[in-house]
Amino acid sequence: MPVMEKRVKDGPDKSGSIVSNGGIGRRLLNVEEAAQYLGLSVDTLHKWVQLRAIPHVKAGRALRFDLAALNRYIDEHTIGTID
Repeated sequence: MPVMEKRVKDGPDKSGSIVSNGGIGRRLLNVEEAAQYLGLSVDTLHKWVQLRAIPHVKAGRALRFDLAALNRYIDEHTIGTID
């Protein structure tokens, strides 16, 4: 499994540069990371969760998104070309 990368805005330069997560290979993304991964706004992602339109995980009050499930969701909702 490839190492997950994310943009960090809390660093000293606050430029949003991509950094590695140190080889942990994290599978669960938080709301902001999942929204960025899918190219959606955080509000849209919350609405999709409320409608149960997208797979998600609740860990207590924390809302997380499994990377493999998001990739499956993308594959299942990809519209092919007309040949």
